[in-house]
This record gives sequence, structure tokens and C-alpha cells, in this order.
Amino acid sequence: MKKILVSLPEGVVDILNKEVVGKLGEGYSDTLRTIIMNWLSEQGYLTKGGKVEKVRVKRVTSEEIDLLDTMLSSLVELLEEKGIIPQEEYERRIKEKVQVK
Repeated sequence: MKKILVSLPEGVVDILNKEVVGKLGEGYSDTLRTIIMNWLSEQGYLTKGGKVEKVRVKRVTSEEIDLLDTMLSSLVELLEEKGIIPQEEYERRIKEKVQVK
């Protein structure tokens, strides 16, 4: 771990004192570390093997989701037609494995 000296405008320090310190960390260093790590994560940077690397994140379009839904539905219909698994069994298993938020 490396220590880095950071200078911040007084207005930013006031925001940290009033709104952030104690919620995102205990003290300035911990809070700023949390903010920086969250931002890096949101931008697609992840920690791998102790170093930070940019990871290419593929954005899935609604068209791709619709296509995958159609493909999965077709597969389930085929399995049901062949007598391999009834629709109710498939739905029960999905409910067991998928937590809808």
C-alpha cells in the first residue's frame, strides 16, 4: 500500500465533515479510500492480483436480452414437448435459483 498526500479545497473538507466521514469510513483517509475505490469500480476498474486493471465491460442491449429470452423460451418449450421437463418444474427451479429484487 502506498500513502498519498492529498490537498482538498475547504468546501470539499466541509462536505466530508458534515456528510461523509463516519458513513463511508472512519476519518479522512478511510473515507477517501472508499470514495476512490467505489469510483474505480463504477468506471470498470477492478483489483486483480493486487494491481488495478481496466476491465472491458460489455453492455447488454435490450435487443440482446429479448433474443436470449426468445432462445430460452424456445428451449423450454422443446424440452416440454419432448417430455423431458414440464413447464411447472422449470418455473419452480427458476424461482429457487433466482432472487428477484
